Amino acid sequence: MNRRELTKFAVPEVRQQYIDKYGDPLEDVSPQDLMDLMENLWTSGRGTYATMREKMRRDGQDPWSVRLLLVETYFRTLYLRQANLDEETDKVKVQDVTNFIQYRIEELIKSHQEQEAEEARYSRDKFGIRSPRM
Repeated sequence: MNRRELTKFAVPEVRQQYIDKYGDPLEDVSPQDLMDLMENLWTSGRGTYATMREKMRRDGQDPWSVRLLLVETYFRTLYLRQANLDEETDKVKVQDVTNFIQYRIEELIKSHQEQEAEEARYSRDKFGIRSPRM
């Protein structure tokens, strides 16, 4: 993942241009939906995603990176089917969409992490600090 390619989407105008041009491939996906999908792809027992997962695991990739690649592949494949794009003839557009999908996935993951942190903070505040008594 090229960080430089993804940082351009942090600019609201650039992001809106991409949404206007390609649509938002993850428009209806909530942070929790993304996490659930990542886990489902990770635990799939057979099929394309199970084969990909096992190959990447044998190649020594860590579980989190494998999950990210699986979910990115899922959304890229879905977008390519819906837009009738060919990976060979439409390379530039496919790369643009892939970068945008990676950015949106990262954005949803950050949102999920913020929600988890907020829930943890609420739990700590609700029950107070647990410090040993002297």
